[in-house]
Amino acid sequence: MGCCIVSESGTARGVSFGVEMGPSNPRIRIQIGERSIPVDIEPEQAAKLGLSLLAASAICSPGHPRPNQGEAIEPVHLPVVGWQTGSLSASRLPVMVAHLLGGAQIVLRFSVDQAIACANALQSVGESLRSPPPAA
Repeated sequence: MGCCIVSESGTARGVSFGVEMGPSNPRIRIQIGERSIPVDIEPEQAAKLGLSLLAASAICSPGHPRPNQGEAIEPVHLPVVGWQTGSLSASRLPVMVAHLLGGAQIVLRFSVDQAIACANALQSVGESLRSPPPAA
């Protein structure tokens, strides 16, 4: 039961993915050529899928060993390779853009109090890690 033409890399040609709102929950739309396949998912599934896709982007980046074929890619700690901070001009809310290994960029929006607390917490952790760990 073949549905698609596969390229040399193993990826089906003419395949695209999108996310839209279904009747009451998120919906993934998979487009294969002329065929469109909607898949309704729960918000929790969307969160896990999103994190797994970010993990796939990171662990399949050049220079990293790839998982074995068929091995599940689970959400993992996402390596940050860069970041930027700023504010949304209209709302004056602080934002941080985390640039992740694999090319994804996540924009995190904070309240002013959250931004200050987060910055202080990160600074505290960073300072504590500068000194060598205590001898066992």
